[in-house]
Amino acid sequence: MKHPLRFLSLSLLMISLVGVAAPAATGHKVLVEITFDEKGEAEEAKVVETDDPTGAQILSQIALRLAEEVKQPARTDKDGKPMKFKARAPFNFPVEGDEGPEANNAPKPALRQTVQPVYPEALAAASEVGGAILELIIAADGSVSKATVLRSSHPEFANAAYAAVVQWQFAPAQKDGVAVESRWRIAVNFSVDNKEADWLWRVAPRPSLGSFTAVRAKVPAPAEAPAPAAPAETK
Repeated sequence: MKHPLRFLSLSLLMISLVGVAAPAATGHKVLVEITFDEKGEAEEAKVVETDDPTGAQILSQIALRLAEEVKQPARTDKDGKPMKFKARAPFNFPVEGDEGPEANNAPKPALRQTVQPVYPEALAAASEVGGAILELIIAADGSVSKATVLRSSHPEFANAAYAAVVQWQFAPAQKDGVAVESRWRIAVNFSVDNKEADWLWRVAPRPSLGSFTAVRAKVPAPAEAPAPAAPAETK
């Protein structure tokens, strides 16, 4: 599998920086305006347009980091002197299985009760991060009638995510005032202190459950060390 950041960097080098962003592939897009110095090196970057669905603006932050590495041929003014210039670059983040923005237009259920995923102990001890993408069928009574793991970075992450989400309870989606069954995706990410899971596990393909598409899992508390044995009495 290609490294996502490396893939995005290579993709950017193959496109021309233009004033209007090219249409995004299925997934999400961040449009960045880059200021280049007299040598054609990125000096400053800012997001001017984004459909980043993550609360922490994960994709926008990645795009800004990549923009810092972009180089362009130096430009000169009418007198032939090196000059600063600006250009816009679209960064596309393809999401496997994403059905596009229209898929999110359906009436959504509202989350009432969650059960937090428990971090698999062995993976937490090894500081292994990752996640799972699941599809949920939410019944008209608000229960999760079916959950399917679409993909995961580790089988234990898949099992932990599944065990949690099947217990979730919702206020069901409504259509014409009547509760109806609905289908949604969720991303469950497993991250530890100072080490976040890749963005692929923090962005759910649409139809997604909005602010609930990324769940930080609970790390088991460390086991208490046994108390030292009392010294033997001497006579």
